[in-house]
Amino acid sequence: MKKIFAVVLMLLLPSLAFGADVFNPEREALVLRVELNRLGSSGDPFEREALLRKIIDRAPGTEEGEAAYWDLADLYLDGFPDEMRQEAREMLELCLRAYPDTKRSVLVKCRLVDLYDMNDTRRAELVAQLRNDKTLPNMVKTSLK
Repeated sequence: MKKIFAVVLMLLLPSLAFGADVFNPEREALVLRVELNRLGSSGDPFEREALLRKIIDRAPGTEEGEAAYWDLADLYLDGFPDEMRQEAREMLELCLRAYPDTKRSVLVKCRLVDLYDMNDTRRAELVAQLRNDKTLPNMVKTSLK
């Protein structure tokens, strides 16, 4: 607890000293990440989910905000007693809408392809987008079915 307080204090002091705006999305996300790391991967999944959602809500447009969508999808697939595929798909779709043109968007699309059923129209749409992506290696494109 003392370490968390010290980290928060170190992050906030420069802003307070210079009279800058105290709320900074990147800083807020980092503080929440510290708390998330304190829980660890075996921590309470509901508490981890709440922290990741806070990062998404409080740090939109940041790398941490984008990473939180990915981490939340992971949590839905691996962190709860029962796999929550629908929730994972929803988080990844929200990530694509919020961050459509980042390096991670290709990874998100690939992951969605794996999460959708073979006959789902959204899956076919994502496969077509990936096949038309000029940055994706041909080996990956041909592996998409």
